[in-house]
Amino acid sequence: MKNIKFKPGAKITIFFIFFSIVFIALGVWQIERGQSKSKILQAYNSAGEKDPQALQDSSSKWQRVSVKGKFDNKNQILIDNTIYKGIAGYKVLTPLISNSLDRIVLVDRGWVPAGNNRDKLPDISIDESIIEVYGTLDSPELGFVLSEELITKDWPKVSQSKNIEVLKEAFEYELFPFLLIAEPTLKDSLEYIKITPTNMTPSKHYGYALQWFTMFLALCFMFIWAGRKYEK
Repeated sequence: MKNIKFKPGAKITIFFIFFSIVFIALGVWQIERGQSKSKILQAYNSAGEKDPQALQDSSSKWQRVSVKGKFDNKNQILIDNTIYKGIAGYKVLTPLISNSLDRIVLVDRGWVPAGNNRDKLPDISIDESIIEVYGTLDSPELGFVLSEELITKDWPKVSQSKNIEVLKEAFEYELFPFLLIAEPTLKDSLEYIKITPTNMTPSKHYGYALQWFTMFLALCFMFIWAGRKYEK
């Protein structure tokens, strides 16, 4: 009768330990990412349920605010490579000269299609009369860019990013540290794109974590199977 002993050997053991650490670490990392995204969604949803507050220096990300001022029609920015419903276009950022703040607020008025001729920019002109804008504050990350030249020279400028740190280089005056995503009730609102506070839902992160842990369990079975030795 053959006896089964467990002797996986040094190479298989090292292989098992290394990839076990990798799979478990990746699974834990995805769980942490999911928890982080949950907190972001909770903060966004909680802020969205509150009535808009007057914009001030202490205002924070995702807060619904209102601000009075007039738009600067001459110094607008188009955010390039913005796809909406499968169509290429631009997000339009218009400076708002506020009555109550020393800094200029960049207002995201919405999306416009790029059209067939990329050399001709769309008409984004706007009335400069006093207006009150309602919206949500956001602070976009730099993200993936397709060009080393992030912002063109002539107005209206075309930018590869809507990150404030990038955009402030285009202006001689100080910008408010958040973008104001205007609500579609704005008189001069363009095509409104619903805000997505995260690029991936928590459930997807948890799903990826489950995959990594499943791979770890499969590795355990393979390690046990490969380490079995039959002796007489």
